[in-house]
Amino acid sequence: MTKQLLYILAGLGLFFVGIKMLNKNLRVMASGPFRRLARKMSANVVVAAFWGAVSGFATQSGRTTSLILASLVQGRIVEVRSATPLVLWANLGCTLIVFAAVFPFDYFVLFVLGVSGICTAFEIPKKWKTGVTAVFGLSLMLFGLAEISAAAREFTHYGWFEDSMELINQSFIFAFVIGLALTVICQSHMAIILITLAMASSGFFDFEHAVMVIYGTHVGSSVITYLTGAHFKGRAQQLVWAQILYNLVAVALFLALFFVEQISDKHLLHDLAKSLADEVEVQAAIVALLMNLVTPLLLTLSIGRFISACERMSPPSETEELSQPEYLQDGMASSPVAGLMLCEKEQFRLLQRLPQYLASLRKGEAAPTVAPAAYHQAYAEISRHILHFQSSLISHSLSAEDTEWLINLQNRQELLTTIENACFSLCEELSSAQTNADVQMLGQQIIEALDTMILTAIAALEDNDPAECALLETMTAERGESMEQIRKRYLASADLLSANGRNQVMLITNIFERASWSLGRLGKLIANSDRNNIVEED
Repeated sequence: MTKQLLYILAGLGLFFVGIKMLNKNLRVMASGPFRRLARKMSANVVVAAFWGAVSGFATQSGRTTSLILASLVQGRIVEVRSATPLVLWANLGCTLIVFAAVFPFDYFVLFVLGVSGICTAFEIPKKWKTGVTAVFGLSLMLFGLAEISAAAREFTHYGWFEDSMELINQSFIFAFVIGLALTVICQSHMAIILITLAMASSGFFDFEHAVMVIYGTHVGSSVITYLTGAHFKGRAQQLVWAQILYNLVAVALFLALFFVEQISDKHLLHDLAKSLADEVEVQAAIVALLMNLVTPLLLTLSIGRFISACERMSPPSETEELSQPEYLQDGMASSPVAGLMLCEKEQFRLLQRLPQYLASLRKGEAAPTVAPAAYHQAYAEISRHILHFQSSLISHSLSAEDTEWLINLQNRQELLTTIENACFSLCEELSSAQTNADVQMLGQQIIEALDTMILTAIAALEDNDPAECALLETMTAERGESMEQIRKRYLASADLLSANGRNQVMLITNIFERASWSLGRLGKLIANSDRNNIVEED
């Protein structure tokens, strides 16, 4: 018996090394094309089903596919509605590997294992290194399963084995819990399914208990998906919930059918599997395939309701709503002049938000509905989108005037970032409970002065008004000298301010000085923009 246990242990070791090697190399092979084609994969249901199955086969996990797509949604590369069908059909793709484990390919597996092992060791051919290593991992995994199956088959000769199997096979719930628990422990429901099929071929499980273990693995997969995807929020987490709900719907459907069969003695699913194969492990594999074929088909037919359910589980966050560009959309880069105009509108929208930062610091006023921190995070997202859009325009053949306009807008974006950071820094500093009353008074004066300048900049940018630009230049001139005088006056009052208070005076006056300079520079860029002439010429 010791010999058989060691063979099973060795087989498990080979199996897990193989499956890790397969997953790692398939991801490397698939990640580049997968990301490049992410926007095109969901052109229609058929295309989404195909690419979803391909990505599921490549990653060998519906959970991994859902997490990859969640990261793409978080990076605004794909939309939730486009990615959801891919998540659904990825589960079919990863199930296809099951059939490689249940059909008799023993000699073929040994041949592929030897050849791919030699090629991997000597790195030949080098340009196919990743693919060859993935094949080696697959053959190593299948060889490990064969060793487990052969060693487990020896246990059938022991009397205690029959007693143990009778105990296990008396409880469907126990088999279900085993599948769930082992999946959570091993972090792979496909691994447990493959091991279950190997055990079924050796007599460990009959058909009913094998499929109960398979159903349990899907619930276990939902548990891991929830834990590993908890860091996603809002729309990105909707894809995590898509995978979780997929597993739960699949298990609910097939469990209901299973218990109906048990009560009515009409074993429709079992009879169908038996009509297609004689071996228990192949029958269980057919059920796993049907489960991951019927479920995505049904959910695809009701995709609108399914996505709505995912949205209810994880509604878009406030920051996500604020982070949506209003004017810059995909495809706008094909029309450079229109793109430049819309880019300017997007920048104007960001500038209009800045007074809301300062409104949160005014004494005696109701707090704004949106916190400055939410605006700050949203600003970073939209700014990244604007910069990416501006970079994409460089590849176009722009006229000299359009090129100057683009450079002007790029410089404005840098200044807007400086001004926004200054406003947010003021919010963080002046909202501190440790702020001295005198510093708070200075802070209120700075807030009002900065707010006036920002409102003037908004008026200047809205109408491209030279008078407002001139006024802004006057307001921001000589701010360095006035801030220096204020600093000296406050810092000279050493008996009134603590060391922390003096540091705060230095900090908020420096922030204001930086914002004032940036606003003055922004006014000059607005005044120097030939936007109206460019639009008229076009």
